[in-house]
Amino acid sequence: MFYEDETTADALQADREAQMDVDLIMAEMEATARRLAAHEEAGFCTHQMAVGCIPEPVYQEQIGLEPGQLRCTAGCGTVFASEQAWDAAAADPESYPAKRTGHRGTTPLRTADDTEPQGGA
Repeated sequence: MFYEDETTADALQADREAQMDVDLIMAEMEATARRLAAHEEAGFCTHQMAVGCIPEPVYQEQIGLEPGQLRCTAGCGTVFASEQAWDAAAADPESYPAKRTGHRGTTPLRTADDTEPQGGA
């Protein structure tokens, strides 16, 4: 969109600057993804999934959690004392190194037909 007091060159320059900003953001996101992938390939958890305590657990990973606690379900099973602690570990997993020891995801306590589950989710 052009304004009456704006030249085509001004508008195109603004578009180029906006695209450069997007390119910088994308490059930063790609670098973060490569860093997390390398951390994970080295056998460490990235703490990107978790379940919290609820009165009636739905997943096996929720059993034994106290109110406010979260358990990592990205492979390490670490119990975090609070959502803030998990957020910090998820934002910078290299500062909270934990070896992946188990499966990723959750294991339902019951299936849709209310029978015991046969395997992990």
